[in-house]
Amino acid sequence: MNNVIEKILPILFLFLAGCSSFDGVAIRENHARDYHSRLTDKTDELLSKKEPLGLTDCIEVALANNLTMKSAKIQQRIASLEREVAFSSFLPVVNLDYQYTRWDRQPKIKFGSSVAAMHDERIRQISWQMQLSILDPSTWFLYSMHQRGQEIAQLVSDHTRKMTILEVTINYYHCLSLEQARSALESGVKAAVELEKRIQAFYNEGIVTQWQLEQTQVHLLARRRELGRIQYALRQAKGDLLSSMGLSPLAGISLKTEEPLEEPADSLEGFVAEALLLNPQLHIADRRIAIEKEKVKVALSGFLPRLVGFANRTHSSDSYLLYDNFWTYGLAGAMTVFNGFANINEYKAAKQRKQEAFVKREQETLVLILEVVKAYLNLENAKDESLLAQKSYEVSLRHLDEVEQNWTEGLVDSSALLAVIAEKEAAHMEAMNSRFQLQVSMATLYNVIGITGKNYGTNHDEEDIAKSDG
Repeated sequence: MNNVIEKILPILFLFLAGCSSFDGVAIRENHARDYHSRLTDKTDELLSKKEPLGLTDCIEVALANNLTMKSAKIQQRIASLEREVAFSSFLPVVNLDYQYTRWDRQPKIKFGSSVAAMHDERIRQISWQMQLSILDPSTWFLYSMHQRGQEIAQLVSDHTRKMTILEVTINYYHCLSLEQARSALESGVKAAVELEKRIQAFYNEGIVTQWQLEQTQVHLLARRRELGRIQYALRQAKGDLLSSMGLSPLAGISLKTEEPLEEPADSLEGFVAEALLLNPQLHIADRRIAIEKEKVKVALSGFLPRLVGFANRTHSSDSYLLYDNFWTYGLAGAMTVFNGFANINEYKAAKQRKQEAFVKREQETLVLILEVVKAYLNLENAKDESLLAQKSYEVSLRHLDEVEQNWTEGLVDSSALLAVIAEKEAAHMEAMNSRFQLQVSMATLYNVIGITGKNYGTNHDEEDIAKSDG
């Protein structure tokens, strides 16, 4: 058996010491090709099952495929594993040690003129080594820190989820707004074409001048250019939406209109109070304070003794030993008497870090209150702007009807008609943009308060956090 091991070991060492090859160019090419293919296939599969997609569909796809969400989930699992690693400090540590020793010449000891052997020429020894911490207060505090760390990871995952929903919501309504603008401009281009034909006929009859005809043609070109700009912006907006959903931005996507967001019904003071209770940033700040408190306790435990119990079971093949197996066990303790005042200064520093955590929570609270105020005022302003824009659009429609009738009767020229048409189209675009801004303002307020995404699936992270707070 030993001869076999002696022959295998050199081969194993040569294998481990062999140079591994890394072809960076090939790896990059393979990843670029495979990733694009996989992403395209996944995008086609998901979109083919759900199109056209509403806001709820987009959010569900994003929560399942968004890469930031996946990264947050991985960090959450890592925090859970780190807590389990910290818990292992309470359990015994068992090691198995095997040692093989061979002397080129058998050890011997000289007694006068005689010589006696001390050990066998070859010795195999197996040891079981067991150790258990009996007194070490820092282990409890470290475990508590990792518990809070796991809760922070859950809160970060929940915050990432809400930010993903907000991003998808904004991109979704942006796409709908641009689609409505595209439809309006397509109708405007058709109307401009018809108007250009009529002006051309009037020009042929000598009713209008050449500059009036050219003005109509410029108006048509401007409408077509604006339509092209909106189509480009819509393609870019859909790429942003697909990217936030974790899909290929190169794909096409068909959207359907869903019910707009419901306006939150509460006062500014109520929104602030709700945000102070629900916003995950403050929950994270609470747990950071708890961690700093545990760090103070860890620093304080540096003044206390540590006690460890151990037991070893050893078996040896040495024939010169009276007992080939035996137990050794006992206790080991240590206590820091003096280390250059490092433990004292560390304790003072831990207390200062705890105070800093309190100050940071106060700062985050003030920032949150300010964000709620801004979001609330932006929503109120968006509501006023939306009402004004809609009213202006309705007035521009009635104005256009009147001017078109006067133009038909020859009471106004084509230049006045084109000016009113441009006024109506600008009012229409402003009305659509104001509706989009209203939806964005509501979604932003929901997010700042911390109630984004309550209707999209079950969030077990929030349930776990609520239990830990209880």
